[in-house]
Amino acid sequence: MKTKHAFFLGLLISFILCPGCSKSDDATDAEKTLEEQFIGIWKPIKFVAACSSGSSETEIYSTCEQTGRLTIDANGNWAETYFYEYTDNMCEEDGVSNGTWKIVNGKLIVNESEFEEAEVTFFEISGNTLKVGQYDDDYPCGADDTSSYYYQEYIKI
Repeated sequence: MKTKHAFFLGLLISFILCPGCSKSDDATDAEKTLEEQFIGIWKPIKFVAACSSGSSETEIYSTCEQTGRLTIDANGNWAETYFYEYTDNMCEEDGVSNGTWKIVNGKLIVNESEFEEAEVTFFEISGNTLKVGQYDDDYPCGADDTSSYYYQEYIKI
């Protein structure tokens, strides 16, 4: 699990977007800026890895893992808490990550504490669903599969 956790920490760097305050609490998603849609508390649902050949792998997170939260603040800070189910069905906190986020020229830039800034290359918000990850030519899809990507999917709570 620690290897998986380290892998997701790398993904986490890609989880942060921009600050912003809503102009109106009654605004529809279409009227809100990307930053306004992004700010809030998100629950992790699954991890997806896909290859341009069409193959993909999906891991649905356990109820325990879905206890984790990604919190995106309007002030440009983010924090994520991870949970994991160890022996005896004990769901325990498995770590915390935090840092800052911003959007520059339409690109999400994140910084995890003690790491350099990184650009998130896979980012989508649709309704209450958030997908954050990376395009990765080195992902194990095969030599001819250069458009592979992976992401974590969240729902807004």
